[in-house]
Formats: sequence, C-alpha cells, structure tokens
Amino acid sequence: MAEKELFSVESNPSFTPFWHRMPGFFLYPIQGGSLLRIAGYSVVGGIAMMLPFSGLLSKLVWLAFFKYAFVVMERTANGQFDEPSNLNGEEGGDSSQVYRQYGLYLIFGLVSVALVLMFGLKAGIILALLLSLGLPAGIMTIGVTHSLGQALNPFQTISFIKSIGTPYLVLCFFLVSMVGSMIWMQVFLFRHMNSWLVLPLVSFVQFYFWLIIYHMMGYAIYQYHEELGVHADVSFEQAEAKLSPNKPAPDPVMAELATLMASGREAEAASLLREELRTKWERNDLHERYQKLLVALGRTEPALNHAREFIGKLVTEKRMFQALDLCEWGLKTEPGFQPNNPDHVHELAAAAQVANRHKLALDLMRGFDKRYPGHKHIAHVYLLSAKILAEKYSMYTEAGKIVRALQAKFPQHALAGEARQYQEMLVKLSAIGGAPAPLPAARPPSTGG
Repeated sequence: MAEKELFSVESNPSFTPFWHRMPGFFLYPIQGGSLLRIAGYSVVGGIAMMLPFSGLLSKLVWLAFFKYAFVVMERTANGQFDEPSNLNGEEGGDSSQVYRQYGLYLIFGLVSVALVLMFGLKAGIILALLLSLGLPAGIMTIGVTHSLGQALNPFQTISFIKSIGTPYLVLCFFLVSMVGSMIWMQVFLFRHMNSWLVLPLVSFVQFYFWLIIYHMMGYAIYQYHEELGVHADVSFEQAEAKLSPNKPAPDPVMAELATLMASGREAEAASLLREELRTKWERNDLHERYQKLLVALGRTEPALNHAREFIGKLVTEKRMFQALDLCEWGLKTEPGFQPNNPDHVHELAAAAQVANRHKLALDLMRGFDKRYPGHKHIAHVYLLSAKILAEKYSMYTEAGKIVRALQAKFPQHALAGEARQYQEMLVKLSAIGGAPAPLPAARPPSTGG
C-alpha cells in the first residue's frame, strides 16, 4: 500500500459524473418531443438554404432552436433530466438568453481579432484558443444567472472553472469532440449525397449535436451545483434514482460517512465506522476506510491494533498482497509489529518472498523462535529465512548457521532432510566466493543458538 494512498480518506461520489453518462447524452435528442422538434427545425432550415431570403429564415430557426437548447440546459442544471413538456407555457424559452449568447460570441470574436492584431497571427491564435476555454463557462453562466455581464467577467469565469476543477477541462474535451464529430458528419454527407435531402440532414446533424452539448453542460452544472453555489430543486439521490432506476440504493453508512467527512467531523466518522464494524465485520471496505481514517487522525495505537485484526481477516481470505501492505506499514510505524496470529507469519513471509518483498519477509520472521518457542512453524521460518538470505543477499555464512540450527533442533522434522541438502549447496556456494549483497536494515532471524 503506497503511503500516499494509505493516508488518503476518500468518499464515494454521491452522483454519477458526466463522463460516465455519455450514452445517455446521445440518447437525449431522440426522445419523442425533442426528436420531432429538431426534425422540424431541420426541414425548415434545409428549405431555408434554397430560398432567396434564406439568411433571415435561418436566423429565426436557430433562434428558436437555441431557445429550446437553453431550456434543456437550465432544466438539466436543476436536476430535471426528462425533456421539456410545456414549451408553450412556462418553459417556452427566453429569446434574451440567445441574444446574450450571441453577445458573448461577438465579444469573443472581437477580442480574438484584437489579440491577432496586437501579438501577430500565430501568438494571437494561440491566445484566442486559450481564451476559448472560457466559452463553455460563459454559456453556462448565462444559463444560470441570465446575465451577459457575469459571463464576460473574467473573475466570474475563473471562479466558475476553479469550482468545477480539472473535470472542467474534461468537459471542454468532450464538447470540442462533439463539435468535431458534427463537422465531420456534415462534410461526409456533402461528399456522399447528391440529393437536395443533404440540406435537411446536415441541419439535423447540427441540431442533434448542439442539443447534446447543451444537455451535457446542464448536467455538469447540476453535478457541481453545490460547488458553484447554484440552487437545484432535485436532490442527487432523487436524480440518481430517476437516471438509474435499477442501480442499488446508496449505502446509508457511506452516505453518512461522506457527510461527516465533508463537514470536517473526522472523529465522529471514525466512531461511526468502529460501531458499524461490530455488526459488519465482513465488510472489508469499512475496514479499509477505518484504517485509513485512524492513520489520518494520528491515532497510532488504535490503527496498529486494527491493522493486526484486519491482517488476520485478510490472510484468512487469501488477500495476501493487501495484508502485506498493512504489515509493511505496521513495521514502519512500530519496528516490533507482528500479526495477532503467529500461524500467519510464515504464510505472510512466503507471500512476501513471491512478491519479491524480501526485506519485509525477513522483518516478519525476525525473532520468531524467541517470540513463539515451540511453535510448529519455527522450522519453516528457519528454512525460508536461510533461502532468502542466501539467494537474494548472498549471505551464505548466515544462511548456513540457520539451516544447521534447524537440523540440530529438529532432527526428526520433515524439513531436516531438505535443510541438509541446502546446507551442502551453501558450502559449495561459499567456496565459490563473492561479496554478499547489501541487506538494507535487516539482520538474520534469531536461531536461538
């Protein structure tokens, strides 16, 4: 277990992030009402391209579409993921939202031109591209605040992006990918269709992808509405239940734990986990969180005690690598650390040898015969220790002492014959010579002799 991982205390996300909802975004425009609406826009938009007054009619079509797109985004940001059903009433859309967006685009274009004039073509384009990272935040700000001024406020935009964090860049990547896919499909249709039907199809592709984009931006607002300080009428639990009706209900223990951790009540979270483990001892996820939390809180003694108990459970379940991670942490924290059950020591050391964690194996076995005199695994511990010392550290003399002690103490043991053969091999290796490899901070286990 890496130290960084051990000392982190994470909680499960309470709502599925947008990057896990991609299929749902693509399905949104093909709902009955949305599909009919964008199909109608497409037919009118396609016809408009063939008429002499196409510019005016096309602008009206796009105005109507973006009114609808903003309604979709604002509903999604509120936790309403079904399509609008009352577009002729309260949800008819707001044309001023579209004008604010056009204003944002216009000012962005003017600033981009100014950057090119001030810094030259290449530098200006690079700066304009960097500036464009704020466009989605600006559009989402318009959707939330109905204010062009706030969308143009660089401090507001930076605060918006910081509130979402790195996922904002992921969102931008998806949005750019959507636009790129839309353009590719339009070019493909123009190249491979000679019919006038290409015009409404191209329009349909545009409306389809733009509706996905606005739905996705609304989803991102809703996912981070608490961080953004935006009110939403629908709770995460209610929204998740509607989006994933077959998904198991969230674990109430984890939900309470997440609430306690978010409010900085780590001590109460540790008490909650300790109580839960009394009746849910089988849940390794609770053990893992309890262990990490104790370490993070600096409760060394309870953390060591729990680690000993948890190691025994993990060994019984054959989850050896996780058990070894805990052993390693325990030995770093307390040099004399040992599992509760001495029967597990040899099994853990053997697993450590397989995992090439040889120092850990020796540390676990060191002094085993003195701690547990008469234990049935002493001979096994001796032989494994000798093999690691000889084969990994070239410490043939020390290994020889251990196998001789094994033969002297346990002449009738099943391993005595193997120890004798191994001693003969060690004599030959010692005769060949060679400097022993360094053994970092490790000494041969006690042989009692």
